[in-house]
Amino acid sequence: MKTALFGLCSVAWMSLIFYLSSIPGDELGPDILIINLIKKSGHFVIFSVLAVLCFSTLKGSKSLVETSAAFFLLSLFLALLYAISDEYHQSFIPGRHSSGYDVIIDTCGAFMVLGMLYTLKVRRSPTTCPAHRMMKSATRKTAKSAGDV
Repeated sequence: MKTALFGLCSVAWMSLIFYLSSIPGDELGPDILIINLIKKSGHFVIFSVLAVLCFSTLKGSKSLVETSAAFFLLSLFLALLYAISDEYHQSFIPGRHSSGYDVIIDTCGAFMVLGMLYTLKVRRSPTTCPAHRMMKSATRKTAKSAGDV
């Protein structure tokens, strides 16, 4: 049930992005620094939310991949693909243009939020941390070899 809800929210969010990208350039305000900073910040935030929604959708469908890292990478990839398609869509809107810089900003937003989520997950559950598993494995091997003596 949660997977379907997050999937629906992801599609709704993508629809919002599509709608915002459909606004003609002359309706977006003057081309001044503060307006451009607000627009670029909007790219960052909007694609951060999209990445979290994609992650939540994918995490509910455990049949696709098994590891959390794969969920994070796949969510990042989906956000990147949508950022590219969004910029392509904007190239057809009067007064708008596509920009590789916007794709980079979008991807950075998705990467930043997914990286924070992954870091929080690893901190919360030390058994998922690769370094913790290596230390635990080494401790077991040392204990076994000490018992052999």
